[in-house]
Amino acid sequence: MSKIKIEKFVAGTLESSFGVPAFAVSVLTQLLPASAISELAGRGIDIDAILSAQKLGTAYSSSIEVTEDGVQKTVVISVA
Repeated sequence: MSKIKIEKFVAGTLESSFGVPAFAVSVLTQLLPASAISELAGRGIDIDAILSAQKLGTAYSSSIEVTEDGVQKTVVISVA
């Protein structure tokens, strides 16, 4: 079962990392309204591109900057 990897960094140091089964992300696309998927894509989380890369067996990586509890963090989403 392939997984989509999510890593969270603070000041360049890995804070946490986990994998999400690709099928769960696929199900998520069926449950979320198109406007939510579009909003995520606008923020750097292109679910369609992630699933496409996973199906084709190609690499994909995207990062977004977020502020969590007043701390700036980088979230990296990847398919390898």
